Amino acid sequence: MDRLWLLFPCALVAECVYLNNAIGTSFALERPLHTAGVLLFLCGITVIAQDRLLQLRSSRTRKLHKDRYTTIPLSHGDEAVLPQEILATGSDGAQRVPLGLRALAGLALLLLLAVCGRIAVFHYTMKSVECTGHSPAAFLLLALALFHGRRDIRDLIFQSKAAAFEAPQSMHYALFRASTRYILPAWLLSTASFLVTTRGPWVRTTFICPMATGEARLTPKLQLLGFFLDCVCLIVFYVLVEDPGRRLDGKSERNTSSRGVVVVGFVIVMSALVLAVAGTIIYTVMPEHREWMMATPSEYLGGLMRLSLAIPCTIICFFITFRFLGIMAAMFIAFFTFAYAGALRALSLNVSSSFPPKSTTELIVYLIWINISIVLYILTEFPEGRVRPRMSCRLQRYHAILVAAILATVCFMAYRYRPGFLTKNSSDHPIANLIRLADEQHSVWALQAQRSRTLKDAVQSYQERYSHNPPPGFDKWYEFAMKRHSVIIDEFDNINKDLAPFSSLSPNELRQRTARILADGNGVGGIRIRDGKGDIVGNVPGTHRWMMDGTLQMIEKFAEFLPDMDLAISLNDECRVAVSYDQLQSALDHRERYEAQKTSESTPSFSPSRAATWPILSAIPPQPSYFRGVGSSASYRTFGSVACPATSKARTENHWDKGVLCASCTTPHSMGIFVSNWSISADPCHQPDLADLHGLHVSPLALWGTHELIPIFSQSRAPGYVDIRYPSPWNYMDKAVYAVDDQHPDPKFHDKENTLFWRGMTTEGVSPGNGVWKGMMRQRLVHLVNNETNPQTILLRAGAKKWEYMYEDPGKIKNLLAANMDVRFVNHIAKCGGHDCTDQEREFGFGNSVDFEHHWRYKYLFDVDGAGFSGRFIPFLQSNSVVLKSALFREWHEGRLTAWKHFIPVDLRLHDLWSIMAYFAGYGLEGGGQRRMVGHEKDARKIAKEGREWAEKVLRKEDMEIYMFRLLLEWGRLTDERREYLGFKGVRPKDERGVVWEG
Repeated sequence: MDRLWLLFPCALVAECVYLNNAIGTSFALERPLHTAGVLLFLCGITVIAQDRLLQLRSSRTRKLHKDRYTTIPLSHGDEAVLPQEILATGSDGAQRVPLGLRALAGLALLLLLAVCGRIAVFHYTMKSVECTGHSPAAFLLLALALFHGRRDIRDLIFQSKAAAFEAPQSMHYALFRASTRYILPAWLLSTASFLVTTRGPWVRTTFICPMATGEARLTPKLQLLGFFLDCVCLIVFYVLVEDPGRRLDGKSERNTSSRGVVVVGFVIVMSALVLAVAGTIIYTVMPEHREWMMATPSEYLGGLMRLSLAIPCTIICFFITFRFLGIMAAMFIAFFTFAYAGALRALSLNVSSSFPPKSTTELIVYLIWINISIVLYILTEFPEGRVRPRMSCRLQRYHAILVAAILATVCFMAYRYRPGFLTKNSSDHPIANLIRLADEQHSVWALQAQRSRTLKDAVQSYQERYSHNPPPGFDKWYEFAMKRHSVIIDEFDNINKDLAPFSSLSPNELRQRTARILADGNGVGGIRIRDGKGDIVGNVPGTHRWMMDGTLQMIEKFAEFLPDMDLAISLNDECRVAVSYDQLQSALDHRERYEAQKTSESTPSFSPSRAATWPILSAIPPQPSYFRGVGSSASYRTFGSVACPATSKARTENHWDKGVLCASCTTPHSMGIFVSNWSISADPCHQPDLADLHGLHVSPLALWGTHELIPIFSQSRAPGYVDIRYPSPWNYMDKAVYAVDDQHPDPKFHDKENTLFWRGMTTEGVSPGNGVWKGMMRQRLVHLVNNETNPQTILLRAGAKKWEYMYEDPGKIKNLLAANMDVRFVNHIAKCGGHDCTDQEREFGFGNSVDFEHHWRYKYLFDVDGAGFSGRFIPFLQSNSVVLKSALFREWHEGRLTAWKHFIPVDLRLHDLWSIMAYFAGYGLEGGGQRRMVGHEKDARKIAKEGREWAEKVLRKEDMEIYMFRLLLEWGRLTDERREYLGFKGVRPKDERGVVWEG
């Protein structure tokens, strides 16, 4: 029967592995106090319940044995009752004196205070988790081992050195037989585990740990206090559960139930109740916290439920393992599992690519160190001559050798067959490879985007791309584009992609929803096209009138060729429409594919009397608004990631540790540290950490969004939204324009100042007093360049033909970087409230305000989002400077520009900025033993030149008009009652024999 209990140590290992992987991405950590209260209560109930059940089972077993046997066995069997003096000993073989009631009550009170204090420290460290350092929790096992061997340590200290160590057997006794035998393996295991966390592939994020608020200094001290409280809790727990108990007649007794275990369970339950009482008081006296305290998102409930099952199961396995193997054995199993799983995870992260920058060999050494610790423990746990444990199956010395051989084999296989074994170092810098790939990619794209030379070719290309005819008026559009010398004729996939979900709605539904949006007027303006002329409709505030005027001015260039239609134009910087994944997929699956479009029935003209089909706005009855305001709340889970699949990382993982870079989140779109796929670099579905790294997701300024599929035209949108993009009137009306004069010339690239330059304001999002500014991209950029103190990753030469990621102090990087970094906020801290205003002012300070034309003086211009897209990007491209761009929002020209050919992409996390600047500008000084990297200014100049030349071809005002013309032709067909039959008849589609009919 006892052999079945071997399942519980195995289950303990499995549970520890699961928790090691699950805790780091659990949604339950979003509300640490809620989670702590629930888990403490469940753990306390679990401890008490399992103790009572084991006591009941033990009582029945003893009664059964008493009824069956009346003789005393000559030798101890598996179920033999051990002598009283053995039962009253601890796991170290020493006599245990039962605790008195006063001592028991004192320990219970101490444990309660320590647990409650630990919860408070946990709460404050989680609030500033970005400021936490490496956790010393790995040394808890060593602290317990020292406490366990305290008697023999004391004896060794007070004995003379000669008496204690005059014979080799004395040292052997101390290391392998005495209660101090756990210290050496515990030290090895704790040290190796701690080194894995400090030397593993963990990279600090650019999430701000502010010095001005004192968090950077206070949080590490709180971590040490938390470790001290952990030690107190663990030692008190050890003393209580090792208590042999006391019978009513005053004699010691140790049975399957220890009164100390019950006390531990009740203390844990009491700590949960204390937390509940504190929460009730806060709820009563602080109404501003009520909404947050009672909010229970589905993701949080799911994460809490998983931990509520896993942790009590782990508790059960631990206590049963402890009862049969001893508390030190159970502790070693748990700590070894966490250490080993952590080392393997660090190794897997490190070897999957050359980034993060850590030595695989070093991690292998720590892994072997962990293996040695457990082998030493096995050799010391069951030395020959000691009392057998109550398990009938023991680990002997040959078992230890077998375990050591298995673990060594695992280490060797992990090292030998690790991914990335041949890609750790490369003779070519990744940026050089990315530039070469960008050239190839752009050549292919440009060739197919402008291959049509005639209307016939353009129609055929359209049919091949989209499997139906172009919309009516396509010939007018083609003539319009040719007159404006457009180099792009065939590549307008953005339009097809943006409109695809809306083709699942009927034309009437599209018109009705457009009218309802305009009647609501919630941050929306309207444009009405009737008889070839456009008008502005709806309630447009004066502050946004320019936006509608610019859009109408753009449309008027071709309005005579448009059918009657209404447009709902968003007046907000933020995007508006975020539908769920299931709804979006359903819309794409049921979108209009024009299968009924036949050559004989195809008509080249829009339906007559279309004006009558559009509802009159004044006749629309009042209805509930589609939109709801997010306010200053986080929007990533409610809007930003709802379009992601249920199995995506965005929906299943929560990157709550904002101080550690989510390296796996960058892998799909990166080559090492550098962005290799700009198209998906802002996609939230594989990047759960973006929830805390952009103002739109953290605390948007004016996000009034909807989950309904409604047709609203926006100047830009973030991935995950389905707004219909159109060319921005900001650029069309020259709100930010590339202009050169005698006072502000634009020198050639090599004559510019070797400086990365940015000026701006804190307008990315609103920080109302809860400190969310620490994750906003503009603030992170300024802090990284001016205030960062943590070591930063930079790719440097490690030899003649090798590149290696290294950690350098930010101050050293700026001193050795050949380019200057001039990145500052101007004027004042905007969009803030409470202490967030003063905190940012103290943290950042301000730079001098400059004219927009001042930018042309510098070689490197940084472009970053505001509350929406950046209006500076096109003017920057048109200059002789090279543009570094980091952006969440995507505009109408997405795909026309190629990253690493026309601009330099920077990851939203900004962790690649130093390496980018080191490559282009150069790093280090000659001599003095400093690392040397010659700058690749030629590559930067080439990107600046090609970006400027290409922008002059495809980002002109004429290109905006061409794009808008084609977009509205497609919108016109989409809202036409006979849209499945509409099609340009200049060239008819291929017949069944593949012959093209000329119209």
